[in-house]
Amino acid sequence: MTPKYPNLFGVGIAFAPPHPISRPRKSPKGTVISPAPPRTGMPSGLMGRQVARSIADMIQKGATTPTHTASMAEMGAACVASAGAGFRKGSAASMTMFPVVPDYVRFPGYGRSLTETTGEIGLAGHWIKHMLHVMFIYKAKGRPGWFLVPE
Repeated sequence: MTPKYPNLFGVGIAFAPPHPISRPRKSPKGTVISPAPPRTGMPSGLMGRQVARSIADMIQKGATTPTHTASMAEMGAACVASAGAGFRKGSAASMTMFPVVPDYVRFPGYGRSLTETTGEIGLAGHWIKHMLHVMFIYKAKGRPGWFLVPE
């Protein structure tokens, strides 16, 4: 929502922070690793849902400001990047991150939950990516029960 136009909303990750969202680290050989915000649609989908709920409250209940929020400091994100195709030889990199914006108070040392922040490469990721694709198309076409498919 904008202060000048309270009925105008923008959803998604469209920013370039002046600094890394995560603390830069170095590989054993000294290469700087500077993580950036996830480029996945998952946070944008969560934000969109909260904006839709706020708009519904504005229409139905007369709210004048947003009634729902979706902070990247309180949400996680998942991403599956294909690395090959095939029924038995496909591969993909699967990763989760929680929270998206690090919280060094709740998670000292790393800023993220080490049980909810994971990464893996393999055939399982390939099948997850395939399943997500099929379910996305199913939902996009509005097939029976489409609303039960999560973002």
